Amino acid sequence: MTTLDTRPEGVSDPEGNATWRPLGWRRTMLMNFGPAAITFGAVLALAPLMARLGLPRFFSFTVAEALVLTPIELGLLLRAAHRATGRWALPSVLAFRRPLSRRMILLVPVLLGLALVAAVAYNPVMTAISGGLTGIYPHWLIASNNAPAGFSKVVLVSTLLATLAIDGVINPTVEELYFRGYLLPRLPVAGWRAIPLSAGLFALQHYWQPWNWLVIFGLELILTTLVVRLRCVRLGIVMHILANSFGLLVTLVSVLS
Repeated sequence: MTTLDTRPEGVSDPEGNATWRPLGWRRTMLMNFGPAAITFGAVLALAPLMARLGLPRFFSFTVAEALVLTPIELGLLLRAAHRATGRWALPSVLAFRRPLSRRMILLVPVLLGLALVAAVAYNPVMTAISGGLTGIYPHWLIASNNAPAGFSKVVLVSTLLATLAIDGVINPTVEELYFRGYLLPRLPVAGWRAIPLSAGLFALQHYWQPWNWLVIFGLELILTTLVVRLRCVRLGIVMHILANSFGLLVTLVSVLS
């Protein structure tokens, strides 16, 4: 098995194995884009309700992830596991299951630093693109417009803590298992070609932040390569959690202070 072989270990012929048989292009697109499309619709539908309840409109992301996105992705994983083995055991359908090693743990601060530098450097690009989408996307959805202002500290802390739990920990964990552990080894293409395809599909399904597609793609390209090279989806989970949680923690500290 080559270092960038996206096939699961111990499976020499995925085509002949029902559990690991590659998905067709149509199913690949549906499974990559479908859950997020439904979730984005829920985000837009829930935003007015959040406003009526006296909550920030962008809290609709947290609610939609908790009630729509995470259950759909986790449900698809459990369904695949049950169809493959007759049991609701996720490991049976997940690839890249090596544990985190000391070398991988040492990579974490390096990767987090790289992500932060990339985010800062990309900020002018994000601002320019999001500004160009003003009038197309709702005002509250544009990143530069959803600052936590005009709400009580109790509301902000409560919604931030809920978001930290769901968007910071639970959803990133399920997404990595779904996109990297399950979908990546079943893409219609394998090997190194699957890596940019996986990163690109993951970036594009973030419909609510097209201004970040480029930076998401770049960072996911690096992370997906490492997950495949090291055969460890846990590294992807750790980095995804840190990336999603960092900004939330900074905001929470700012609100508390």
